[in-house]
Amino acid sequence: MTRIDRLPLTLGIHSTYKGYHYLVASLRIALSDEQNLMYFTKTIFPKVARMYNTTPCCVERNIRTIIYVCWNSDNRQALQDLAPYTLHQPPTVGEFLDILYWNLK
Repeated sequence: MTRIDRLPLTLGIHSTYKGYHYLVASLRIALSDEQNLMYFTKTIFPKVARMYNTTPCCVERNIRTIIYVCWNSDNRQALQDLAPYTLHQPPTVGEFLDILYWNLK
């Protein structure tokens, strides 16, 4: 199991969620080229959607779901510790990807 696979697990996001797999794939794409983070809805989500035979909207929705799972669980503090600033509300999908990306980088 790679570091990319383990990071979501530390936030209470398990592989039983589709969003877990979409998130791991998104992080791999982002790590392959940092520029993908700037336009994640136009680059990352369509690539992940093709990999899993779904739509980019589905990818985003499932990642949003796991963000709320993390935020509404005991793992909120773990996410807070990863973030470079105080989170007063659940991060957006873009913020979440960015936080995890820079922790993996």
